[in-house]
Amino acid sequence: MSRQHIPAIGILLTLAAYFVLSLFSALNKAVQEAGFTAGQVMFFDGIVGLLCMVAVAHKKKDLKGLRMKSVPMQLLLMGLNVSGAFLTFQAYPHMALVSAYLISFMGPLIITALSAAVLKERVLPRQMAAIFVGFLGVVFALGSHEIMLNTAVVKMFAGIAMFAAAQVTVRALSDTESTWSFPFYYYAGMIALSGLLFHGEFIMPHTPREWGMLLGLGILDAASLIMIYLGLKYAKASTVAPFQYSCLLWVVLLDMVLWNKFPAWYTWCGAGLVILSGIYLATRGRKGLKRKS
Repeated sequence: MSRQHIPAIGILLTLAAYFVLSLFSALNKAVQEAGFTAGQVMFFDGIVGLLCMVAVAHKKKDLKGLRMKSVPMQLLLMGLNVSGAFLTFQAYPHMALVSAYLISFMGPLIITALSAAVLKERVLPRQMAAIFVGFLGVVFALGSHEIMLNTAVVKMFAGIAMFAAAQVTVRALSDTESTWSFPFYYYAGMIALSGLLFHGEFIMPHTPREWGMLLGLGILDAASLIMIYLGLKYAKASTVAPFQYSCLLWVVLLDMVLWNKFPAWYTWCGAGLVILSGIYLATRGRKGLKRKS
């Protein structure tokens, strides 16, 4: 993917991506509350997302880039992504959106920690301090009620940890694999897992509204992913990374409008700690990372 350095476009694309991702999460929660299963959500999300990735690769005349060059690592990446999606999808109906997203903000912190172990990158004391502060922020923001490690919280934490491990795997594969191959096999894995293991739980949609909701999930998910990648085409990761936290505003508004849930004061305080630590790691903190020789 050729790069053009136009930070303003990169930032706008990133803001749009996380707005769309917030809508996807709200629709995901609403669809499952309407009686559809997490496996079925994955199936429709996977079909639409796969078609979108093929269309993008075709437009870029890079269909050959979808081939696996490192089969074992791509299969590992697929397993991590699909498992992370299934766990987080299952958690959505049982949590406020703002709580789910606060846990997801642990992703950059976990990636930094895993980079030291997997990619042999040296993590400085100030980075470890930022990771610890971010974790405390999540604990504080969730409050005593949701931090009691109920099933939904455990699934969300486990799913985000798997997504973080997947991102580290992407970094290890980025020199040999096509950018668009990562989401392509992610969506293919979602179809395979949900179709093979959870087809017995499927409830076929009957009305145009139900079909629209399920197909809309895949469109929103794929659109957010494409915009995230395009944002990185125009601006550095360290430039756009802080803007991922804009989704906090959207999920708070969606919680208030759709589910009549209002964040407590401690949620805002904890969220501030998580955001500050994440921004530090994404900008100043990343400068301290060096490969161990």
